[in-house]
Amino acid sequence: MTPTFTAGPAASRSLPTRRVLLRRAGVLALTAAVAATGACGLRVGGGSPASLPTASAQEAVRDGLARQATLIGSTADVVARSQDAEQSALADAIAASAATQLEALGGVWDPWATPVPTTYETVAPLPSAAADADVADLVSALTDGAALARTAAAACEDAATARLYASLAVAWSLQGLRLDGAAMEVSGRDAAAVTEALPGELLAAYDAARYALEEVAARATGADRTRAEADVAYAKALVSASLALGGEDTRLAAYAAPTQAADSAPSIDVTWARQVWLAVEETELAGVTAAGGEATEAAIDAALDAALRARAWGANVDAPLPGYAD
Repeated sequence: MTPTFTAGPAASRSLPTRRVLLRRAGVLALTAAVAATGACGLRVGGGSPASLPTASAQEAVRDGLARQATLIGSTADVVARSQDAEQSALADAIAASAATQLEALGGVWDPWATPVPTTYETVAPLPSAAADADVADLVSALTDGAALARTAAAACEDAATARLYASLAVAWSLQGLRLDGAAMEVSGRDAAAVTEALPGELLAAYDAARYALEEVAARATGADRTRAEADVAYAKALVSASLALGGEDTRLAAYAAPTQAADSAPSIDVTWARQVWLAVEETELAGVTAAGGEATEAAIDAALDAALRARAWGANVDAPLPGYAD
């Protein structure tokens, strides 16, 4: 039995057809069952050779997210064949991201390397999109996936895996909101609800954003000034709430503006606004811990809010796994 993953029937991309899920050297033995490593892997099951290994609760969560990534990729592939050029391009990018996300998740578990004997147990077929799937179906798959990943991140007992799930929640939310701006509500952090001082790196990131947007607002006009002032108010409220609760004061952040518009922004100020909010997004996600519960959900909300603020300034926030490094 070899864990593999394949694309759904409607997928147009060729994803790897065989992938070992558990990759730690020296601990994988292919016998009558699949052995587990870590808190989120498979554990050995009992029974006859015709029975499947018993998956742990965390492995079932991982496999469920991998299946959701497969469904998203399949649905995006169908939508990419639509006549609308803009929708097609967006869907094609989402399908490519889904392939990367599926790879990071380790693929969908397929226990049989050969055709399944009719008397043997097997797993549910891979989910795939209907031939007439549309943008609404893709938005639904993305928002459902974001909710699943958010819950998984809050509960996962392995810190690295929790960060992966949190990154997926943000990525799928951003993609869903790009297709439908009303797909979900985005709250960010509520300064009035802050009960503990923010960690030092996160405080520094918000304070850098506050300072940068104050500078941007002072030179901007029209809609840019309005947006910058709103960004300042949000970041400043969080910084003030954190400082009022004590904790490490790390406000001596690098306040200097970028030396050039490295991302081809129309101005240094726009580049600066993009960079500070992307830094907040990454710092929020980097702070996700094992079994973080409500704290993890708050970090996901805040990272999504920061990414949307960066997008409002024209930043590309469509990475398949924002803030996550394997």
